[in-house]
Amino acid sequence: MKKIFFLLLLGSKLSYAQFIMADLQASGLTCSMCNLATQKQLQTLNFVDSIVPDLELNAFHIYFNQQHEIDFGLIKKKVEDAGFFVAELKVTYSNKKPYKMSNSLMLLEHSVLFIKDFKEQKEPQVFKFIDEGFVTTKQYKKNRKIISEMVLPSASKDIQLLINLKMYHVIAE
Repeated sequence: MKKIFFLLLLGSKLSYAQFIMADLQASGLTCSMCNLATQKQLQTLNFVDSIVPDLELNAFHIYFNQQHEIDFGLIKKKVEDAGFFVAELKVTYSNKKPYKMSNSLMLLEHSVLFIKDFKEQKEPQVFKFIDEGFVTTKQYKKNRKIISEMVLPSASKDIQLLINLKMYHVIAE
């Protein structure tokens, strides 16, 4: 058990430090003041290094501070705190050998990315979130079938370790 816990900690430190940036598209933004309010909310996150807004697309290019764990749920919360919604979230990951428990799971410090159809590709790797709250309602309805097919391997001896972690469903692009 200690060996597994150590691997979990080692893997998590390597994983979150390798997320370079996120592309976030927000819905509900109608003016530059809405955009600015959302940007200010996102800038309060300790793992955000800088943000480049794209006013035409209602999008933000978020660059991460490599010294802090990234909490994708907090990104969503900050957009909602500003009064808007996440329409799309994509994160860019750069590591030749990401720490995974299996071909479909990537461990972070307090969460797990459940990756649909993960294939080793050239760097950087982009993951698109497909969970409710990270896409539009219409897109989530389309994603429900995909999410329901993403079943954790029941034979995994490490399954108990995942119980207290936040699970995010993503698609490798």
